[in-house]
Amino acid sequence: MTDIAVLPKYLQNRLQAALRPDERLVWVGQPIAQHYMKREAYERRTAFVAMVVIGLLWIVGGIARTLIMGLDVDFLPLIGVPFLLGGVIGLRAPFERKENARFVVYAITSARVILMGGADPETIRSYRHTQLQQIERTEHAGGWGDLILETEHEYDGDSYTTNRYGMLGIAGVRRVHGLIAALAKTLPLAPNTPHASFQRGLITPDIGPLPDQLRQALRAEMAPGERLVWAAQPIPNSYLKRGFTEQSFFIMWTLVSLLLTGFLVPAIWQTHRPGTIDLLMMGVPLSFLWIGLYHLYQPFKMRKNALSVVHAITTERALTIDASGPLITRIYAPAGLMHAVCIGRRNDSGDLLLEAVSEEMSSHVDCFQRHGFLGIDEVRHVERLIGHLKQAPVRPSFLDKNWYCDNAL
Repeated sequence: MTDIAVLPKYLQNRLQAALRPDERLVWVGQPIAQHYMKREAYERRTAFVAMVVIGLLWIVGGIARTLIMGLDVDFLPLIGVPFLLGGVIGLRAPFERKENARFVVYAITSARVILMGGADPETIRSYRHTQLQQIERTEHAGGWGDLILETEHEYDGDSYTTNRYGMLGIAGVRRVHGLIAALAKTLPLAPNTPHASFQRGLITPDIGPLPDQLRQALRAEMAPGERLVWAAQPIPNSYLKRGFTEQSFFIMWTLVSLLLTGFLVPAIWQTHRPGTIDLLMMGVPLSFLWIGLYHLYQPFKMRKNALSVVHAITTERALTIDASGPLITRIYAPAGLMHAVCIGRRNDSGDLLLEAVSEEMSSHVDCFQRHGFLGIDEVRHVERLIGHLKQAPVRPSFLDKNWYCDNAL
């Protein structure tokens, strides 16, 4: 929608104040309340469910210990009550995301994208065409979804956190993405000379066998006049190895948990004897074992998800489509490929990291947390194709101060 009158009066005034005299409003909207920040809501509910489970296990285990030991008074089960009450209250309390959604406004103008509100209602974030060269789109059934415009990594000296900003829970996400992509294309690019491999790709595209779901998703993503140059799926075993590398800590964790569980199982049958290990203590190694097994399952889940991923290069952009859950599409325009980094491995396989990361953060952010063409074959060949497609923005005269103020990354 482009009519600002659909917004409440106070939001109309805030948006009008944020617009510049030469800007034309192209689209304005708000998130769908029940879908706004849905991922954060899921994580929060998961934490409260875990509190309820821990509280119940502690109370039941404490009562069982009291009965087995024949104790008259035992206050140990009461320790689980705060966990149980906290979890129940957290699950019953309405999440403030629906309230926050009322104060969020998204707008696309002839010059930039504007995000107003969020966790801080007074926040205004602005993105010009230079900052719209990498976009992640998540599309759910019904056409609603998220558009991530910025991924920010913050390092505190010991660890880093990742913040993602964009349009969350909006209706017609594909159409809105098209409007933003059109704005991103207004960025002037320096001329480039095609590599011979890219020219050959235009004549005979290099497209590997794809499942029907991915082939249809890729076809739906292509714009009129856009041609496919290269497309392939990642090597599934590369995701498996990557997963075990990420979860390497939990290999030892699981082994230790198995040993503890094995030692304590015989003690269960002797809990009625004074001085022996209580039944309640059995829950500790079992909980550790469950956590370890859960993390060791993730590499196999990653390998399965790799079968639902396709990487592609067209005459206009590079993109990755992930259909393992909600349809996730990551788009890299030519100017968004300037930060591409190739990590080659044996047998000419490897990763092409396409996500932009500042020089300060590049030494701290784990390459597993960066997006791109991961686990692909003939990685050097694909790097040459990307080398043709990427184009640097045109640098204007140093006298044009307004350009540098508006387009500085």
